[in-house]
Amino acid sequence: MKKSNNFKKFRINQKILIFLINSFFLFGCTKEAQIKVFSPAVINTQNIKNISVGEFEIKQIILKYKTERNGIWVTKNIVLDKSYQKSISRSIRARVVNLLTETIYFRAIFDDEFEKIEKDDELNQLVSTKGYRTEKIDAVLNGKIWLEIERTDGVELSKEELEYFRPPLSKRRLGLNLSVDQVVWWPYKSTSGTLGLEIKMMRLNPTEMIASTLEKRTFSQRIGGKHGESFQKISKKLSSTSSPLNSENSIESSKEIIPAFDQIIADLALSIASSFVQRVSITEKIVSYPIANGSSENSKILIEAGAYDLAIEQLQKITENDPNPNDLYNLGLCFEAIGDYGLAYTTYKEAWIAQPENLLFAKGLGRIEILRRERPKLQKQLISR
Repeated sequence: MKKSNNFKKFRINQKILIFLINSFFLFGCTKEAQIKVFSPAVINTQNIKNISVGEFEIKQIILKYKTERNGIWVTKNIVLDKSYQKSISRSIRARVVNLLTETIYFRAIFDDEFEKIEKDDELNQLVSTKGYRTEKIDAVLNGKIWLEIERTDGVELSKEELEYFRPPLSKRRLGLNLSVDQVVWWPYKSTSGTLGLEIKMMRLNPTEMIASTLEKRTFSQRIGGKHGESFQKISKKLSSTSSPLNSENSIESSKEIIPAFDQIIADLALSIASSFVQRVSITEKIVSYPIANGSSENSKILIEAGAYDLAIEQLQKITENDPNPNDLYNLGLCFEAIGDYGLAYTTYKEAWIAQPENLLFAKGLGRIEILRRERPKLQKQLISR
């Protein structure tokens, strides 16, 4: 009888465990709402649509390849021919232009008149004297490039203590455990680089500099080199079939790779271009915000699916008689998604007042305050477009 009772308890505990596991998978993963957000341009670029794309002048390119063998470093400076430098310039320019024209507010125009001018001073003179022939151009985009990249292929030296003779246990207790210092070579490869990029947008009529930025980005990556563990431990792992060595520092075993030269330049240029585009253009992005664990599971599903109007209808009925703070937050999230920032602010504030310690509610309230401040400026820019 006792055994039967224990078995029943086991079955009950098993059911509870299964219920908890299922609840974790159903409700433990936070659901999110996908909302489209517009941000106004920092710089007023209204009435500018057609942009002629000029050259991105290369002011400096330094490429170094350093190798180290037997303690001797050799540095080799790589000189690029004009055609390769031109391809680098065009690659960087393409990243900037593509990002700018993705906003739909600008159209890039490639014409020989501005593109053939390689020097920035010559372009400025052409624009200031209105000596250009191209028509229906609102502004000119051009820039300057400073690039320095260094690749290294070397080794690190370390002095490791290795056991080479193990006396009997009785002797080791007397301090006769002998060791020898061994110099270990750790090969490594690395790449580091810096890109300085100036981007300028000049209005043609009237002639004025609308936007200019000069920013720098750096890159650094390394694989291989001295391992975190001592060489003695690594040697033991290598000699043991039950404990294989898993060294991420080893060049041979590392899953990382040093990116190609062109990829490094593209990534650095894209980072600077993103900052420039945010200054001169209305930007659009999709953001994800958490959905609160309210009383209505159906409304959460509707929010996650983007059916905000239906979710609003349900949540307004629910919160009318039972203003649960989580439901109020979700209602505010819906108002934010459809662009009704006034109702979103009121609903977020009501949820936050009920639970002022809730960080999710505070973030929603702070977020909507920023959007309300930016809205007049954003609307003005959208009308001009």
